[in-house]
Amino acid sequence: MKKYPTSKEQNVTEMKTVEEISDLKTGIEYKRRIASCKNVLPSIFRRIQVLNEKAVYLEEETWYDRRHKKLYVKSRSLTWNKYADSWEESEFSICPENEKWTQLKQSGGLHIKGFGILGGLVETFLQGFAKKGGMKAIQVMEELMMETVSD
Repeated sequence: MKKYPTSKEQNVTEMKTVEEISDLKTGIEYKRRIASCKNVLPSIFRRIQVLNEKAVYLEEETWYDRRHKKLYVKSRSLTWNKYADSWEESEFSICPENEKWTQLKQSGGLHIKGFGILGGLVETFLQGFAKKGGMKAIQVMEELMMETVSD
């Protein structure tokens, strides 16, 4: 939960926890956070006023089940939700084959509404960026975990 912000990832500028609930009966900890991120769209897309936002905001919800050692993360875009649906869901759990490993199940989607062919171009760019961003996020998480272990 301490992954962002970090100097290892310049696109996430702030992470603010807006809700936090711990259920002592079930052992599940819930957090809702808002991330402020740099707008990574190229300038050609930013010529469209609605896409020319300085910051992009994402909502992240997490449920951590301490008893079963599972973390479920759901995130979605808040900035352009009128024009686009984007989301990502991740589940981290102990790998059944080796309890020292973490198993990650992840899915997500992106759909631009009402921009015709331009929307398709923006969608294609963002899907490519998301793939690279996903790999970067895994790298950052691994580096932070290694730093934590060595401390």
